[in-house]
Amino acid sequence: MSAYLDHASGWPLSDEVQDAMARWTRHVGSPMSLHEQARAPADAIEDARDEVAALTGWAPEAVIFTAGATEARNLAIKGPLGAAHRVAPVIAADPLAHASTLAVARSATRHAGALRLAGVDGQGHPAPGDVTRLAAGADVVVITHGQAEVGTIRDAAMLVARIRDAAPGAVIVLDAEETAGLVPLDAGLGADLVVIGGRSLGGPAWAGALLVRPGIHLHPLIEGGVEEGGKRGGPHDVPAIAALAMAARLARPAMRDRVARMRAVAHRLANGLLSVPGTRLNGPPVDERLPGHVQVSTAGVTGEAVALAMATRGVAVSPGSACAFGAGKASPVLEAMGLGDDAARSAVLLTAGPGTTDADADSAIAAFAASVAALRAMAPG
Repeated sequence: MSAYLDHASGWPLSDEVQDAMARWTRHVGSPMSLHEQARAPADAIEDARDEVAALTGWAPEAVIFTAGATEARNLAIKGPLGAAHRVAPVIAADPLAHASTLAVARSATRHAGALRLAGVDGQGHPAPGDVTRLAAGADVVVITHGQAEVGTIRDAAMLVARIRDAAPGAVIVLDAEETAGLVPLDAGLGADLVVIGGRSLGGPAWAGALLVRPGIHLHPLIEGGVEEGGKRGGPHDVPAIAALAMAARLARPAMRDRVARMRAVAHRLANGLLSVPGTRLNGPPVDERLPGHVQVSTAGVTGEAVALAMATRGVAVSPGSACAFGAGKASPVLEAMGLGDDAARSAVLLTAGPGTTDADADSAIAAFAASVAALRAMAPG
C-alpha cells in the first residue's frame, strides 16, 4: 500500500512497541510461577499496570488486563451484573455504542430486564436529558467516549455527573477504546469502569484492559484461574501486555503533538474529499471529532465499492465502519443519526495516525476521486 488510512482498524506498531513485545516472545517462564524465570515477566506485568493506570491517574491495582477492548466491554457489563446477581438487569446506552457493547447488553437482557437506548442527533451526540431519563433505575450505564464510525467525542464528565444524580446506584462504564492516548481521561472522567484498547494508544489491538474504581465488584467473565486477582483466569499474554504498556508510556507525553498532527491531516483529507461533487462529511466538524478521523458519504456509489477501488490504487481505507465490512447493509449508526439509506451505504472512513504524511493524504484524495469517478461511470443509466 502506498498510503495507509485505516488506523480505525489497526495502527502500525512503533519499533519500541515491537521490541517490547519481541522480548517476551523469547522468554521462558510463567509470571505465576515461583522460580527465577517467573520474576522478570511478573515484574513486567506490574510495571504495565503502572503505565496503563497512569492514563486515568488511578492506582495500578485498578487494572485488569484483557485480550482487547471487546473482552473488556464484556467484563464491564457482565461483571457487575454477575456480582450483584441481577436476573432482570436494566442497561442504558445509545445506538452508537460499539457493536460488542450492544451485543452484550442485548444478550444480558434477552430473557428479562431491558436495554434502553438514548436517541442521538445528526452529529452523534445523545441528548443529556434523554440519557438522564433512561439511566434512572438502570443497573449499568455505558457511555461511549469516542464513537468509532463518525468520530463523535462525547462530554463524558458532564454525562457521568448527570447520571450520578439520576441513578446513584448505577455502575457507569466509560468506553475509552477510541480516546485513550488521544484525549485526557483524568480520574476516569468520573466513571466506575474504563475500557481501554491497545489500538488508539499505538499498541496491539488484541491487548486491552478494564480499569475498575475501588468499591466496584465484578464476577469474572473467564473463570478457572487466580490471574488478575481472580477476575480474569488464564495465562497472561505477557508480550501483548508489555507492548500495551510501552504504547501507553509513549502516548502520554506525545498526546498533544499526536493530536495536532492527526487533526492537520484530517483537515487536509476532508478538504480534498469534499471537493468531489456529491460528497458530504458525516458527523461533527474535524476539530470536534476523534483526531485523524474523516467519514464521508458520496452520491452514486457504495462505500464498500469505493474502499475496494481505492485499495487497487494502493490506498487502505474502510467502508463506513471498520468493524462492519461485508455486512451487506447500511450502517445502523448512520441510520440512527438520521441519514438515508443511500448516504449510509455510501460511507467511507479514512483515519490517519501520527505517522500519516501530507503525501499520504494527497494519495488518498486522488484515489478517492478516481475511484468515485470510475464507479459512477460504470453505473447503469
